[in-house]
Amino acid sequence: AQLNPHFLFNALNTLYSEALQQGQEKLSYLISELSGILRFTLHQAQQDEVDLAEEITFLQRYIHLQEARLPDNPQRRLDFQFNWDERPARVAPLLLLPFVENALVHGLLHKEGEKRLTIKFELREALICIVEDNGIGRERSKAIKERQRSEHESFSGKAIRKRFDILSDVFQGEFGYHYEDLMENGQASGTRITLTIPVKRNF
Repeated sequence: AQLNPHFLFNALNTLYSEALQQGQEKLSYLISELSGILRFTLHQAQQDEVDLAEEITFLQRYIHLQEARLPDNPQRRLDFQFNWDERPARVAPLLLLPFVENALVHGLLHKEGEKRLTIKFELREALICIVEDNGIGRERSKAIKERQRSEHESFSGKAIRKRFDILSDVFQGEFGYHYEDLMENGQASGTRITLTIPVKRNF
C-alpha cells in the first residue's frame, strides 16, 4: 500500500502548471485535495479496513486531481459520478484506486470529446463495485503503452491480485475482479470492471 510515485510526480506537475496559469484559488483547492490523499494513505493504508464513505472521499479527491490534468475546455472535461445508497460498511483500503486509475490514465486521458466515468456500489453479501468508462478501450490503450515502451504497471499491479487472493482466503469466499470490453457499432466504446469485495456491515 505505497503511494504510486508516478501519480505523485504527475500531481506535483499539475500543481506547478496551475500555479503558473490559474492563480492561487485553484492551486489552493488542488493542494487541499492532494493533502487529503496523502493523509488517507499515511493513516489508513496500514489498517485492515476503513469506512466505505472514507474510501469514496479518497477516490473523489484522486479524480479531482486527475481531472485537473485535462485541458480547460468544456468539451474535454470529465463527467464522473458515484452511485451508492450510503449504507455504512467497512472495506479493505485502497482496493479500488488501481481500477479507477486505469480508467482515467489509460482509458479517458487519451480520449477526445466527452469523457465519462461511473462508479456504482451494490451492498449484498459482498460489496459489488462497477467501474465503467467510455474511454478508448484496452486494445488501443495497450498499443499506446507499447509505443511509449511503458513498463509501469499501474499503482499496485501484481500486488492487487495478491491482495484479492489473501482476502479470499481470509473471508472464505470468491473475491476478485473481471474486465469487460464495451463495444458500439463494432468499435471499442469503453471498459467495465466488476469487483467483488468482502465487506463488514455497520449496524
